[in-house]
Amino acid sequence: LLLLHGGLGEAFQWAPILAQLGRNRRVLAVDRPGHGLADPFDARGIDLMAHAATFIADVLDAAGTSRAALVGSSMGGLFATAFALAHPARVEHLILQSPAGATGELPLMLRVGMLPGLRALVRSQMRRPTRDSMRAFWKQLLVAHPERLPDEFLDLSALSQARNAESWFALLDRTVDVRGLKRDLLAAARFAELQVPTTLLWGDKDAFAPPHHAERLRAQSPRLRLVHIADAGHAPWFDQPEATAAAILATLGTSPA
Repeated sequence: LLLLHGGLGEAFQWAPILAQLGRNRRVLAVDRPGHGLADPFDARGIDLMAHAATFIADVLDAAGTSRAALVGSSMGGLFATAFALAHPARVEHLILQSPAGATGELPLMLRVGMLPGLRALVRSQMRRPTRDSMRAFWKQLLVAHPERLPDEFLDLSALSQARNAESWFALLDRTVDVRGLKRDLLAAARFAELQVPTTLLWGDKDAFAPPHHAERLRAQSPRLRLVHIADAGHAPWFDQPEATAAAILATLGTSPA
């Protein structure tokens, strides 16, 4: 079971559900290039879908695994989709948690940060993250219950942001403009091409991509299965770790231990 974190994130974000998933599966959680403890990475000007497919193939090859189930959150969902389109025989099941590419719409605060007049100011602040600024960011976009985020997690997230800021800015430049997600990354248009079992996992309080996007995708692609996580935001395993892990395991046909 390969876990792929979202944009401007890290593998350690999966910590709340690793133990529960690991009782039933060999679980791999990896930092994507330019994130966590990975090397810096400049995403500007690259074919991001091709890069994503190659990256995941390399991870599985290095792990000695020919085939895996994939859980991709947000930008990690876009990466997982790219791999499943390129290498369907290597994917047991595709679980997309509010994946990037499901819609071109993005929260206003992300798009405003790309305006020429504000871009430099926003990025200057991002280079100096604090525990409080991280909690505010997660409250605005990622979780329904920011008060539950441990201080230690927020401190570690701030260290990661300071370390990886330039790589993150490059990723934002490649993927986002003031209108939203760039058109070449709208992977939902290709969901009908997916040849693997695919499940959408969506928090019902997702401020980043509200649940009506999931309903629209399911209506357009009847082969997609949709699971809602109640009282949860864009990263539902922080708000509802047990329910999220149980949904993943049930999707894979495994009962929680």
